[in-house]
Amino acid sequence: MSAATHRALVRRPADDSGRTLVEVAEVPAPRLEPGDALLAPATVGVCGTDWQILRGLRDDPTPVLGHEGVAYVVEPGESGLPEGTAVTVNPTHPHDPSFLLGHNLPGLWAELTRVPATAVRAGLVVPVPGDATRPRVAALAEPLASALYGMRIARHTVRPAAVVVWGDGIVGRLARDLWRAELPGSQPLLVGHGPDATDPGDPELPQLLAALPSPVVAVIATPRTGTREALTVLDREVPGTLLVDVHAGLEPGPLPLTAGDLDVAALRAANCGGVPWPPHVEEFTRPHGPLLLCGHRGVAEGHLRDAVDLLRASPKLGARVLTHEVGLEEAADLVNTVLLSGAREVAGRRVLKTSIDLGGRP
Repeated sequence: MSAATHRALVRRPADDSGRTLVEVAEVPAPRLEPGDALLAPATVGVCGTDWQILRGLRDDPTPVLGHEGVAYVVEPGESGLPEGTAVTVNPTHPHDPSFLLGHNLPGLWAELTRVPATAVRAGLVVPVPGDATRPRVAALAEPLASALYGMRIARHTVRPAAVVVWGDGIVGRLARDLWRAELPGSQPLLVGHGPDATDPGDPELPQLLAALPSPVVAVIATPRTGTREALTVLDREVPGTLLVDVHAGLEPGPLPLTAGDLDVAALRAANCGGVPWPPHVEEFTRPHGPLLLCGHRGVAEGHLRDAVDLLRASPKLGARVLTHEVGLEEAADLVNTVLLSGAREVAGRRVLKTSIDLGGRP
C-alpha cells in the first residue's frame, strides 16, 4: 500500500446468477471535500443485508460494502473529534437518502473510509469508548441498536404478555436476548432454522402461536424474501392484540392480510433514525383482534451508544451470534466460500455474524 492507495474488500462484477464475489484490492485513497471526515476502520461486521447485496437480491451499487463497525478518526472534518478518537458511524441519514454508508457510498470494508460533511454535520460519526473496537462490540453494535429501537417502539405502544421473534439470524437472536432480559421469566418464541428455533414449516407452529397470551409482540427479522410469509402467518394465527415490528425489508405495494390490503413497506419506513417520537404505529381491525403494525429504518445516535454500553457491560450478550473473526484476506475467502457453495457454514460453524479486523489503530 502506498500513501495514495489502501486495501479494501472490493466486489467483482456480477456473475450470471447476480452474485458478486469479492477480492482484496488496492484502491485510491478517498478524496476529501471540505468538512469530510476520514476514518481508519478497526473492526467491522458482515451483516444480513451485505449477504443480500452479494447474492444479487438488492441492487445497491457501491463496490465496497460494510456499514457496521468501529473506526478511528484520521481527519476529523467538521466532527470536532480529536485524531485517534474511536467512533462508530450511523449508516442511515434520517433526512438525506443520498447517504447510506456501504450501500450507495463506499463502506467500512476498507482501511480508509470517507464520511461526507453532510453526515458529519448530522452527528452520524458517534464517539465510543476505545474498547468498543473489540470484535463482539464493534460487529454487533449496529444490529443491536436496531433491535433496541424496535423494542422501544413496541414497549411504548403495548405491554406484551408474549413475544415472537421470526428469524433466527443476527438481529433475530439479538432481539430474542433483549426481550428475554426485558421480560424476566419469559421465553420468546424463536422461529427459524437453527437447532434452538421452531421451524416455520413445523406443523405445531400454528398451535404454538394460537396459544400465546395477548398482547403479543412479534418481531420479523427474516431476509426480505421471508417477510411476507412471516407476516401472513402471524396475522392469521395469533389471536387477540398483535403488534408486529416489521424489522425486515419487503417490496412496496399492498399485502393481503385479514385486515385488508395494506402497504406494509410504507408503514415500516414511517419511523427512521428515531424520528418521529412518539413513533408511528398504525392499528387495523381484524376478525380475531387488533393488528398494530410498525417498523423502522436506521437508528439514532442514542441507540448506538446504548448498544455499545450494553455489549460492554454484558459479556454474554451476542456471544453466540459472533461466529467468525477473520482478517481481510480470510474475509474474502469466507465470503466467496459461502457464495459459491450456497451453504452458510465455514470451518464447521454456521455463519451468523462475522467480524473483520481491518487493522485501524489510534
